[in-house]
Amino acid sequence: MSKISDPLIQESIQQFKDYVALPSVSAKKQAQPETAEFLKNLLTDFGAEATVWNDFDVPCVFAEAHPKKPSDTTILIYDHYDVQPEEPLELWNSDPFELQVTDDKFIGRGASDCKGDLISRITALNIYRQEHGDLPCNVKFLVEGAEEVASQHLEDYLKIYHDELAADLVIWESGFKNEHEQFSFNGGTKGVLCFELEANSADIDLHSSFAAVVDSATWRLAQALNALRDPNGKILIPGFYDDVKEPTQREKDLVDKAITPDLKAKWGLTVPLLDNKSVNYNLTFSPTINVEGLSSGWEGEGVKTVTPKTAKAKLEFRLVPDQDPHVLFDKLTKYLEDQGFSDIKVSYLLGEKAYRWDLNSPIVNTLIDTAKEFYGGEDKIEALPSSPGTGPMYLVNKYAKAPIVACGVSYSKAGNHAPNENIRIQDYLDFIDFFDEFLGKIVKE
Repeated sequence: MSKISDPLIQESIQQFKDYVALPSVSAKKQAQPETAEFLKNLLTDFGAEATVWNDFDVPCVFAEAHPKKPSDTTILIYDHYDVQPEEPLELWNSDPFELQVTDDKFIGRGASDCKGDLISRITALNIYRQEHGDLPCNVKFLVEGAEEVASQHLEDYLKIYHDELAADLVIWESGFKNEHEQFSFNGGTKGVLCFELEANSADIDLHSSFAAVVDSATWRLAQALNALRDPNGKILIPGFYDDVKEPTQREKDLVDKAITPDLKAKWGLTVPLLDNKSVNYNLTFSPTINVEGLSSGWEGEGVKTVTPKTAKAKLEFRLVPDQDPHVLFDKLTKYLEDQGFSDIKVSYLLGEKAYRWDLNSPIVNTLIDTAKEFYGGEDKIEALPSSPGTGPMYLVNKYAKAPIVACGVSYSKAGNHAPNENIRIQDYLDFIDFFDEFLGKIVKE
């Protein structure tokens, strides 16, 4: 078993520190070329042929390494080097871009999401090669720099370089142990459609005494929002569910086996859960609608008696296979017009399609079986066909044409996107050993 004092582990921690020190915040377009160059050098030192794709304004890194003994198996490791903004700084206990190594944790922006994952995978490959004198199979790396801002230009890159991406398995960017300390796998992500609604009722904000005869933009927007769903969360747009792909029995069985999270206790919920087939079923298989933010009128201290002329809301649909964000945007627009809201301005912000794999292919089964052995049995593993979150799995699968599985070094209290983001050192070491064991089984197949 790997120990933190092992030379290759110590080398990986230094690489981890150097990686976190690059403040690669995509929302600020910060340190992207420098981080791409760092990764090119890191992967070249690993022994891969590495290049930086610079066709668009966010560089993307691709690398490929081959064993001395030819292999018919190829693993593609997808990752992203960009991170979320570090603010609010006052809530950090240390510099977010200086990796802190405590007795039990690595702390820094990107430690969990997902710089630690890439370093752990490279380290496992280095340990395997040190033990066996060669790599177990062909290994490719695809590391983008804009995942946190909807993977801008990723599809543009994949259209150009699609011939480079063929693989038998894609190891996704990140993964975690859940709140029950089960090592988690998932083989999918929901899609998303983000959009904005804007209501305008006058050229200027009016004195609120005119509310006796004039409806404000705020009320108008509230009425439009109320038309989009029923009290139980069902989306009322005609045809919204027409293209929803029903889960297979295998997928349903995986979800039924998963432990149901106690969301009320976890988050201190003060509202009841929406009606659902089951918590896990809806999180995995159901589309959603959510209001991300509302803005209208006076929002400062005290009172200002106005009837607002403008109101805006940002919303999102989380989508499932085979829903298309552009098709649904057209249905949304038509529905609002049909309901008498043709005055509401509807703007498309971004969209991604969903991807779901049934976690049932020989190489995926080998990965999961290895985890069962390594982590101590079937009850120590969680395997789900999709996560409730969104990412570019659909795009990567479209061009790599391989099953995608997410698993990694994080845990339930890692604080992704939050101050003091962290992973546990033992999880990092364990993942390296688990992945090393999986690599050994690839050779035996």
